[in-house]
Amino acid sequence: MAGYAFRTLQARKDLQTLWENGNTVKDLAAALKVPLSTVYTELRRGRTGDRLPDQRLKYDADLAQLTMQQELERRGTQSCR
Repeated sequence: MAGYAFRTLQARKDLQTLWENGNTVKDLAAALKVPLSTVYTELRRGRTGDRLPDQRLKYDADLAQLTMQQELERRGTQSCR
């Protein structure tokens, strides 16, 4: 996980702020210095199902953090075959 772009809640909150300010995914990737696919994955992780005023799906940093923690816990409980 050392190379993961959004390790902290603060990094996710920065993404949320930029997203809510109307930046495109391409702008987010450039500003955060991460690949486009990383931004798309993170936005999907934090989707709330609601929409912003410009009709883009809303991103919630707290939800994304919780989802990531649950994913990590699930990975740790898989049995080795």
